[in-house]
Amino acid sequence: MRGSSSGRYMPGIKSLLKDPYFFGMSAGILVILFNISIASLAEGSLEKGYQVFLSNGIFVYLIPIAVGIQMGLFRYHRNITMVNIAGSEKMGLAGSATSSLTMVACCLHHVSDLLPTVGFIIAASSLLIQYKDAIITIGLLANMAGSAYIARAILRDRSIIAEAKNLRSERR
Repeated sequence: MRGSSSGRYMPGIKSLLKDPYFFGMSAGILVILFNISIASLAEGSLEKGYQVFLSNGIFVYLIPIAVGIQMGLFRYHRNITMVNIAGSEKMGLAGSATSSLTMVACCLHHVSDLLPTVGFIIAASSLLIQYKDAIITIGLLANMAGSAYIARAILRDRSIIAEAKNLRSERR
């Protein structure tokens, strides 16, 4: 539908990406694919990378689930708040996002400055592997705290939206 007068491009994809369940599941799947990709690169083959990924026990399931839940909550929160944001605020958000991307593009050439630290990271990784379970547990706790924060924001914003709707209906 690219040439339609409404200017819409594949309207089904856009609405699908706004679905909190789909968004959360997609994020969880991306975490799995990212972890297998990194392990495969480190091990030299997809099969060995998959075996390394599976050797992480319960974390193989918990991490993608936790990320999926948090991203689903984020998408839901974004859906309920974006509907109620005025045009000028949307423009401000778009401007902020554009500025952020510009800053990243501007500073991207400094990545080469980080190459000497790669050797340090490789050396530190052998030490950190001993504390892998503790580090992953801390990450999961941080993810749960983030999900709780987003859930609290959802409850707060839903009550604000409900109050605003009540005020609008009383004025009529």
